[in-house]
Amino acid sequence: MVIVFDLDDTLFPESAFAHSALAAVGRMAAQAYGWADYGAKLAELHAAGRRTELFQVAAQELGHGMMSPTQLAGLLACYREHRPAALPWYPDALEAVRSLHSRFPLELISDGYLPTQRNKAAALGLEQWIPRPTFTEELGRQDWKPSPRAFELLMARHPGERFAYVADNPAKDFIAPRALGWVSVRIRRVDGVYAAEPDAPAGSPDIVRPDMTDLMACLRI
Repeated sequence: MVIVFDLDDTLFPESAFAHSALAAVGRMAAQAYGWADYGAKLAELHAAGRRTELFQVAAQELGHGMMSPTQLAGLLACYREHRPAALPWYPDALEAVRSLHSRFPLELISDGYLPTQRNKAAALGLEQWIPRPTFTEELGRQDWKPSPRAFELLMARHPGERFAYVADNPAKDFIAPRALGWVSVRIRRVDGVYAAEPDAPAGSPDIVRPDMTDLMACLRI
């Protein structure tokens, strides 16, 4: 069996990258525009659940007004191209990957902006365990999940194998693998971003677990 993982909030808490990247954006804004309080406001709003228009809202709440397109583009680039020195794995995920690595082929399918996802993988040392991760942005934005293309490419890479996909977002992660006959495992962490997200009608996972502690037993391998 080929075990395929998602990245964000499956192998590591995506919030760890966000905190590091937002701090970098805050430093950039302080240096470029003299906004000494911008990083703290970004962290405050992000912790409160703000995601859309985060950078503009933070600037406006601090009285800096509406940012120009050039200012906004620069801050977004700083976030997306941020290279953290290290990121923390979920301990149960790292243990599962370590245990599976010597016994089964391991792969990864992850959506997101390509530089960001590559930098996350590098900060995790992912190549030690999964040397050829599949980032759907390399295929084109049209092939982000729930597109089946990345899943089909892995099936071509491992002909004749059975597959399992381990991920966290029930709205999009399991539609393609279910249609292709894969086993699907939803990791529903208590503090996960999608913990309360309902299953997509066409992609309910086969297995739902709070973490990866008993992943091998769930997959019967």
